[in-house]
Amino acid sequence: MLGLVYALKSGIGLGALPTAIADDQQDLVRVLGPIPELARSWRVLTTADLRNTPRISAFFDFVAAERDALRTILTG
Repeated sequence: MLGLVYALKSGIGLGALPTAIADDQQDLVRVLGPIPELARSWRVLTTADLRNTPRISAFFDFVAAERDALRTILTG
């Protein structure tokens, strides 16, 4: 992904980047909207033995509470 970012910054042309990466690049300009064929579902997983630990529970609680705000970051 980093190679594609540098190639696009050098002026190679158009390229598809995840919005979470591309939106952080101030010298790149979004020229196309989301590409449905590149869309995917996001899953956040943990192992059964970690799922009830406080830090993992806190993380999942945060993601559940903030999912609408996080959706725009992850999907553009």
